[in-house]
Amino acid sequence: MNQALQAINDELTALIGSVLPSTVTIEGYSKDLSEDSQGSGWMYAPDLVVTNHHVIEGLADPMTVSPVGQASLMGAVIGSDPENDIAVIRVKGLAGSPLVLEEQPPRLGELCVAIGSPHSYRESASLGIISGLSRQIRLSDGTVIEEMIQTDASVNPGNSGGPLVNIHGRIVGMNTMGPAETVNMAIPAETLNAVIPELVQHGSILRASIGISISLITHSGSDGVTQAIRVRKVKDTEQSPLLSGDILLEINGRRLARRIDVIRALNRDSVDQRLEVLIERDGASKTVEVLAKARTSNKL
Repeated sequence: MNQALQAINDELTALIGSVLPSTVTIEGYSKDLSEDSQGSGWMYAPDLVVTNHHVIEGLADPMTVSPVGQASLMGAVIGSDPENDIAVIRVKGLAGSPLVLEEQPPRLGELCVAIGSPHSYRESASLGIISGLSRQIRLSDGTVIEEMIQTDASVNPGNSGGPLVNIHGRIVGMNTMGPAETVNMAIPAETLNAVIPELVQHGSILRASIGISISLITHSGSDGVTQAIRVRKVKDTEQSPLLSGDILLEINGRRLARRIDVIRALNRDSVDQRLEVLIERDGASKTVEVLAKARTSNKL
């Protein structure tokens, strides 16, 4: 028994030791110097650090980025996505090994480690499990962050922006505060992988809209009982070929089963394009053409 526990102990300490050097603490002041803020982050690529948008929101550039085991450096925000609470900071001279995003979705119950600087206690790690999947967080402006990971690994103020890694040291999520003190959340690697490259290239996220609001339903179709996307409301009922009650099946050949699938399909490349939308209406499938415009509200 002792040998088995020792082996687990050695594996865990080695895991944390391998990830820590790729994490940072971020500190800065508001533009009027009246407030300070502190959070965590992780190396995404050479000279690039990823953190939460709320960590850097309102802070003046440059901010202080302190990698584990290295001298502090200056960093400046090059891109931010408030809707997914993700930001990218360029840090010239940053050395170290970037962390890798896990390609496979996490499984309920699998082990994970949250790393960061809770309450300014740097180089902190907490062990837990993936305790929930496909959660939602509603922000104060009404924006909903989709497909969040719930974990019982301890996440406190200052942990925000730090990595949540699996037993292989790959990132399954980025820590952020949950809707309650005892409910800890992380932005999934799937979202990070979709958002960060666009932030690096463009500095912001451009999303398309086809003028609808949607809801998730349990739907009985040819594949049995599945989760489906139903159109709740249509903004322009005179111009749009979509109707309230339509089931969205595909957009430009992309299968839709989650709200996040619709958001991903309505990306930067879709703006001002005519999209082929496969729907189910009155039990029959049909394809309609919808003009996508740049999104200016929470409506899809």
